[in-house]
Amino acid sequence: MDGLKSTSTQQRRGAEPLVLARRILLRSQGIFFLLLAICIGISHGSAARTDGISFYGVYHRTVVLLVLGFCAAATGLWRAASCFAQSDAPLLVRRVMRLVAVGLFALLITPFNRGAFLNWSHMTIGVSIALLQMSVALSLVARVPSPRSSGGLVVLLLGGALAAASLPDWNFSYLLQGEVIYQLGFGWCLVEWTHAL
Repeated sequence: MDGLKSTSTQQRRGAEPLVLARRILLRSQGIFFLLLAICIGISHGSAARTDGISFYGVYHRTVVLLVLGFCAAATGLWRAASCFAQSDAPLLVRRVMRLVAVGLFALLITPFNRGAFLNWSHMTIGVSIALLQMSVALSLVARVPSPRSSGGLVVLLLGGALAAASLPDWNFSYLLQGEVIYQLGFGWCLVEWTHAL
């Protein structure tokens, strides 16, 4: 009986970091999306639709809100990665979470509207982050092929397709919507990782 009790206790202790990671992710992502929604409410014109979330990092009425949102998201990702380290989460997922957290600050210090070098730096960082986020979603579906994990990947892919179609000059200005959907898919996949482990 004692062996059964200690196994149950070990399983509970192993789950505690994941429960904490889930709470951290839900709170930090909630703060990020709330602040982003306020930014969208302040300005949702053609510049925002064309420039995506990055517009709010250079628009004087929303820059503070976006910085706070990115800080909340980055802190949540970093803290959740620490919780994941106490579980059997793949190293890839933990590293990507930390790289995305750092990447958010890199996006803020490379305003796209301050010349070609910063614009290209900003785009390179953004695409790199998106590819890293995609790797987390794909590894989730590979490890736990379920409707819930596949749902997160599908949302992420839909957002990615919409954003990618908006990048060329095709008069298809849905970059903002595509990026928001993509980030919702990534957040979904991160929360699913806390259930999968």
